[in-house]
Amino acid sequence: MTSLQDDGRTGFAALGVPQSGPMDSDSFYLANHLIRRAGDSACLEIYMGGIEMVFNADCQVVFTGAVGEIICQEKAISGNQIISIPKGAKVTMKPPARGQWAYMAINGQFATEKILHSQSFYPGITEKGKFSNNEKIEFHPGKETIPRNKAKIKTPVFPEIQSIEAYRGTSFALLQKNQQQSLSQDTFTISQTQNRMGIQLEERMNNDFNELISCPVYPGTVQLTPSGKLLVLMKDAQVTGGYHRILQIKKSSLSKLAQVRPSGKIRFKLISD
Repeated sequence: MTSLQDDGRTGFAALGVPQSGPMDSDSFYLANHLIRRAGDSACLEIYMGGIEMVFNADCQVVFTGAVGEIICQEKAISGNQIISIPKGAKVTMKPPARGQWAYMAINGQFATEKILHSQSFYPGITEKGKFSNNEKIEFHPGKETIPRNKAKIKTPVFPEIQSIEAYRGTSFALLQKNQQQSLSQDTFTISQTQNRMGIQLEERMNNDFNELISCPVYPGTVQLTPSGKLLVLMKDAQVTGGYHRILQIKKSSLSKLAQVRPSGKIRFKLISD
């Protein structure tokens, strides 16, 4: 599930084009910040580590997010710092102990085509939705070497129960009082059904609402289906939907949610501003 993601496509929802972009925006922006590039520059988005890469040119990279042990030339290296990789070197990343999504920014740029002002992969918009084994990824190394300093950023902490800030959605008022209380007080479980389009929660909620005409939805929209399923839309989600919108997750919390693995626990914290 490794793909290339920049800040995503904006302004094309009227054409039915999803936003795409990084699942964990916080880690994505941090990677670009540490490598001293524009915040919207494309990075490799790596799911659950287990990746091996061989570089055909000298390069500097930064890994952020859910980073497993990184091995370069038989040396272990931590994330959140600039790593200088010589030509011909092999870099491996083991699966992380916690979290799901990691990001690799390079000193330079990935040489892929921009479609609708974005390099983000999305099936049907770009040629592919993810990279395949033994595939070559072209890049242009930066012209200047970035000096390394002693400063390091702490690795992220992924708590056992993640607190997710969310606004009340347009259909929140239709819920019964005990259901509203449940959303703000109970713990919810991430199911095995999740991808870049959406995350399903295991718990269900009774729903006898009238059907809706399709209306705009966004990454972070929490939908309640007629069968009682709770669906959280993520970065590759459709731009319209006909299910009731009961919550809208805050952008910063969407990054936290993306890092919660199946069977992980979350708790919603309702906010008003």
